Amino acid sequence: MTRATGHSVWRMSSRSALRGLLAVMWLLCGAVVVLGDAETQPALQPASRPASQPASQPTSQAVATTTQSQPTTTTQATTTQPGEGEPAERWLAVVNGRVHTVTGPVLDGATVLCKDGVISAIGTGVALPAECQVVDAAGREVYPGLVAAAAGGIHGGGDPADTTNVYSLNMLIALAGGITTAIAGDHVAKLTFGTTEGMVLRSGAFLKLKYSSRDPLARAKLRADLERVRAHVREVAAYERQKSRGDDVKPPDKEWIKGKYDRYLKLLRRELVGMVSAGEEQELRDVAELAQTFGFDLVVRGAHEGWRAASALGRAGAAAIVTPRADVAPDERLNRPNGSTIENARILREHGVRVAVIPNTAAITVWGLAGRDLLHLNMEAAFAVRGGMSNDDALKTITIDAARVLGVDDRVGSLEVGKDADLLICDGDLLHYMTQVHTTIVNGRVVYEKAKESLFAHIRPEGKPGVSDFDDQWPRQLTWPD
Repeated sequence: MTRATGHSVWRMSSRSALRGLLAVMWLLCGAVVVLGDAETQPALQPASRPASQPASQPTSQAVATTTQSQPTTTTQATTTQPGEGEPAERWLAVVNGRVHTVTGPVLDGATVLCKDGVISAIGTGVALPAECQVVDAAGREVYPGLVAAAAGGIHGGGDPADTTNVYSLNMLIALAGGITTAIAGDHVAKLTFGTTEGMVLRSGAFLKLKYSSRDPLARAKLRADLERVRAHVREVAAYERQKSRGDDVKPPDKEWIKGKYDRYLKLLRRELVGMVSAGEEQELRDVAELAQTFGFDLVVRGAHEGWRAASALGRAGAAAIVTPRADVAPDERLNRPNGSTIENARILREHGVRVAVIPNTAAITVWGLAGRDLLHLNMEAAFAVRGGMSNDDALKTITIDAARVLGVDDRVGSLEVGKDADLLICDGDLLHYMTQVHTTIVNGRVVYEKAKESLFAHIRPEGKPGVSDFDDQWPRQLTWPD
């Protein structure tokens, strides 16, 4: 009985201890749950990357020194916690490069310092903030991002910010070719890989006009419409003068100013730029006369015979988007020089025409705007040099002059304090066919790094331009020798 009683006491004690242990464990679990709810993010879960930060953006701690063996190594500084309601400052510096400002001098061993996507300082001896992403461009050439005055397949239709695939291969290929800004339908947009933040630079930039001798009715209708709108502008001006004198006058009717007439009114007020596709000499002279007569800004696309009408286009203050390698055979039926020439871009510029250069195909293909070395945007500019244009002027046709043609030169096209931080870093002269882009920066963010992408990382990974040596001899063999 005693033994039974002792056993019962031991069993009761064990049960009590087990209940106590379970209670303690329940309390501990409750405490963990409470602590987990109190935290904004679990301790084992990494902080999410902001949507505005490109996937290729590094997030490692900045180092105090840079190495010469890795000229384009990027390092990321930690971000300080801003005050309540105050956003963190985002700094980036491209250091030790040979900086081509385009509108100013070329600076050796210079620094381009950017704050929140805008260039804040350029030069030597620029002090860097304590927390700054540093891109070492030692031994490299630094240029402003390239501007494509015609492009296709990079952005979506309509509003690019709503329709663009910001992770598309086409955009990545264009960035690998150094393009940071491109026309997208009726918009001018950045190549903001990984985000739509800061993508659209300008909307509703152009009004496409048709003024061809092949369609005389449409040509006459356009001229009549412009005459009617110009007469309205003069009536409004006369009404304002009479009203200022205190005369009792009736304002002119403006109910009909809608649709195309509203667009024509903006054209005559220079709020829109007229864009016309024209190639032959007489068509170019006709559109130049139209722009001079009605006083609007004109951009001509094509203009393969611009060298024949350069003086007329220059007097009209026109701009031209041309392809130096355009190949249009002369028409032997005409008793005058005609057809295309590789000197077209040079002659146009010499007559005061702003010139932007594009390849023959403005899409992302193996024969177009980007995607193959000798058909990139910069190679088309190099052929303008072959036509007699200087290297500096050819560089402008794909940077600042192209930006002027698109009306965004206040933001992009050159490296100047106050402009957007769009830069590219390459391993040689941008107009040399062996040069490759190693780093592309848009709005102060690294969006392309050659070494980290599979597109061209295998080509001269050491970044030294030069002709590769092959164990080969003439005549060419169909297979490599053993």
